[in-house]
Amino acid sequence: SNLRAPYVLIQAFALQCPPATTDDASEPLPQGLIVNMIDQRILKLTPEFSTYTIAKMGLWALTQTAAQGLAPNVRVNGIGPGPTLRGARQSEDHFARQRAATVLGRGANPRDITAALGFFLDSPAVTGQFIAVDAGQHLGWKTPDVLGVE
Repeated sequence: SNLRAPYVLIQAFALQCPPATTDDASEPLPQGLIVNMIDQRILKLTPEFSTYTIAKMGLWALTQTAAQGLAPNVRVNGIGPGPTLRGARQSEDHFARQRAATVLGRGANPRDITAALGFFLDSPAVTGQFIAVDAGQHLGWKTPDVLGVE
């Protein structure tokens, strides 16, 4: 599931991760980084995919509690993509409209997501955080629920 597999993988990773070292300023330097792929839906809930949304909310809670429990050896963060790749049951037209309806008038692409990952890789003092890589979709700009249309 969207929650069980990350839970099991986090536990296994933590058991084999080396302990934190120290940096040049004698600050703890975690040796592990876990980045969970969550979803921007945790910021803008939707009833259309309730079981998926509930699982992703659980993954966000797991991300935060794992960040607390695995520190200082492991940092745990999350990335929440918006419309990035067309779903198997989604038409090209619907996907294009979904991307165009974001605040930035575009969706995300894999490079945008890897840029967020790069930020986490380069930020040893960041843990328990979430970055929405969704072109502002979570702000509810022109989404059907805001416009009152389907």
